[in-house]
Amino acid sequence: MLTLFRLLQTLLARTGAPTRDTTETLVTRWRVLPNDVDAFGHMNNSRYLAIMDLGRIDFLRQCALFRGVLRRRWSVPVGGAHLQFRRALKPLQRYELHTRLLGWDERWFYFRQEFFRAGDPKPVCTGHVKTVFIGREGPVAAPVVARELSGRELVSPAPAEALRALLARPG
Repeated sequence: MLTLFRLLQTLLARTGAPTRDTTETLVTRWRVLPNDVDAFGHMNNSRYLAIMDLGRIDFLRQCALFRGVLRRRWSVPVGGAHLQFRRALKPLQRYELHTRLLGWDERWFYFRQEFFRAGDPKPVCTGHVKTVFIGREGPVAAPVVARELSGRELVSPAPAEALRALLARPG
């Protein structure tokens, strides 16, 4: 239920703020809530992925792309994720999620998302995610998505081969 409230918070935040560029790192601010905490007294590993989903939704919203996704009835599932944890987030601790689009290939969009404790320059967790846009006919080619949502031709920086290999499906 709290995830629904966080989604509403994400969708309503910064209403009327200027549109951001897709090359920017966008920041959302959160607090570890009691229902985020596991039996070991820190934020549950699965909660990181849920917050990362909200960060990508906010990225689309701030870059004025979210309405286009809804209008076309596209979904944006995750095709792969890799998280590296360095430290724990404790109950009621404030943190930021930094979301950056690294680029795209023919099918996938690649994101880096980092969690930072307030005042700490080192991330507590770094996640890499690949997403695909799915329309009624199936996957939509990433260059088509970029053009349709931005209204112009965009050239992606090439995602690093190491990142593509990290998020590749086995087999």
